[in-house]
Amino acid sequence: MPQKFTRSSRSVLSVLGLVLFACALWFGWQAYRVPPVSEGCLPLGDHHLVCAASDMARPARRGAVPLEDASFDLRGGAVRLEAARNETVAFQLIVRTVTAGAARLQLELAPFVAPAAAAADAGATMRQIDQQWFQAHYVALENAGYTWGPPTEVLPWPAAYPDALIPATQPCTPARPLSESAVLAAEAGANQAVWIDTYVGSDTPVGLHTQRIRLQIGAQQLEVPVQLRVHAARLPDKPSFEAVGEIYGAYGLEGVGHDLTEPGWQAMAQCYQQLAHRHRTVFIERFPKGLQASQQDAYVQTFGPALTGELFTAAHGYRGPGAGQPLTVWRPPWPQRVDVTLDAPLAPAELDHYQTLAARWQSLVQRERWQHTRYFAYVFDEVDGPPAEGVDAGSHRRYVAMTHAEMARLQQTLDAGAPEVPLDLLWTSHSNPAQWQGDPALDLTGKIRFWAPNASAADPAFLAERVQAGDTAWIYHSGHPSIGAHSINASGIEMRTWGVATARYGLQGQFMWAVNLGSDTRPFDEPVFRPEEDRAGNGVLVYPGNALPQLPLLGLPATPGPIPSMRLKAWRRGLQDAELYLLAHEQDAAGADKLIRAIMPRALADGQGAAAWPDDPAQWLQFHRDLLRLASQGTQS
Repeated sequence: MPQKFTRSSRSVLSVLGLVLFACALWFGWQAYRVPPVSEGCLPLGDHHLVCAASDMARPARRGAVPLEDASFDLRGGAVRLEAARNETVAFQLIVRTVTAGAARLQLELAPFVAPAAAAADAGATMRQIDQQWFQAHYVALENAGYTWGPPTEVLPWPAAYPDALIPATQPCTPARPLSESAVLAAEAGANQAVWIDTYVGSDTPVGLHTQRIRLQIGAQQLEVPVQLRVHAARLPDKPSFEAVGEIYGAYGLEGVGHDLTEPGWQAMAQCYQQLAHRHRTVFIERFPKGLQASQQDAYVQTFGPALTGELFTAAHGYRGPGAGQPLTVWRPPWPQRVDVTLDAPLAPAELDHYQTLAARWQSLVQRERWQHTRYFAYVFDEVDGPPAEGVDAGSHRRYVAMTHAEMARLQQTLDAGAPEVPLDLLWTSHSNPAQWQGDPALDLTGKIRFWAPNASAADPAFLAERVQAGDTAWIYHSGHPSIGAHSINASGIEMRTWGVATARYGLQGQFMWAVNLGSDTRPFDEPVFRPEEDRAGNGVLVYPGNALPQLPLLGLPATPGPIPSMRLKAWRRGLQDAELYLLAHEQDAAGADKLIRAIMPRALADGQGAAAWPDDPAQWLQFHRDLLRLASQGTQS
């Protein structure tokens, strides 16, 4: 009997062990298959979880959703935001599908309730705070190592990351509704981000404003409280820092063709300019064949309102920062003549042509009273970079001397043609211009006035000297440790660094070479300017809303108009940080400098080793809060 019992016990124990082992495997697989969410999330019904995240978070479609900061802990109460007046702040609600199944999320953004002190003017307060929500489109990245240039860390791939932000309403005139609900991921363990922009108007009362956001899936509902603390500081309407991106793809994918004289094309160009203005940037139009005489009236009709500021008024459906403010910078509609290599000196007839163009541009600016904008000519691009492989030093030096002499001649020609409307020749390069100082044949100092090296070649000491002398100094993209990556698989901290680094080193602007140069057939899923490009999103910060069949595949109508990216929003965030730094510097120069140097110890050509700025969103959130408090000292409400 005891022996029989022992054998049975062993049999039961063996079976039990196998069951426990199988359970462990199953739970282990589930833990691997379904990435974690933070404890700060809340259930929405039985099949979904809702988490809050900052505008820097980039969880992949099947990625973890960590809690970045206590201000996004939904179990702790409300989402807590802080903003200056005339600033846009953003956060995300990330919905995780727990049980597989198709579903849609409805959002209702209730108006903000004013502080008690402003209750008598509550209606005006509600009109001052403007909100818009977007659903994110996820891009499946198979080639996203960012191996161009210096080694740059990006988020893991292959994976699907959010980027295009499809608005509930396309805000161009006339405004066009896109969707009343967001399409959620159907597969278990997958995320869907919903992005919420909150623009705080210039006259919003200082204090704590409250709101409730209602989320509904079927019959299940969840209310998310939001607290918005508005500080006394007010960002300027005229940007202190210029941020420029080029329109490469024109508007063919928006269904309006390529003819400048067509009303549809003109309306779309203005729509893109309004989007840029809302993000404190400027989208520069390219005219590869130049402007024909028959197109000049249409050109004035299209872009004149942006150069006077009229386009950015309520009469044109505009709501946001810089109301009534003309574009700070613009490029005449001339072709960019040379890419990478200048084969020979400019012929006398060509210089005469540029002098005529400059004179005509000056006449147009004076006639139309576009005198509040600064203009630049973009003729050469990266023509004096480091020597190509196999080129000897002597040959390269002679070539660089020739290109720099031509730049000097062209700048003199432009000055002669437009003496009353300065036209600065833009210089872009992968070379550090400090290396040519002291060599009269190569030194560009005094020959040009507008410097724009890539961030790795941007020597802070040299550029500071040029700014002090009255020149203009910008930067453009590169990689670690000089500047943040402009890639889709990068956190929102990365492009935020552009504005902060610019302010940190006393420069004046940033340049993005293209904003809409993606695939003509799959622009939402192939947002690169060439198939082999591994800097995901390079050339694309804006997507075409009318591209077929993209939005219909998401259950949304194809609607003409620009679709912003998360990276455009991150660029805006850094530009606003830069403005806050200047305001804080006016109140406490030493304190402001301490803050910006702590968050950005070194960058540009000073960068060494790994990127020096923190990759912890909580530190950037605190940086923003500290700037707000410093900038608001002594500021009248």
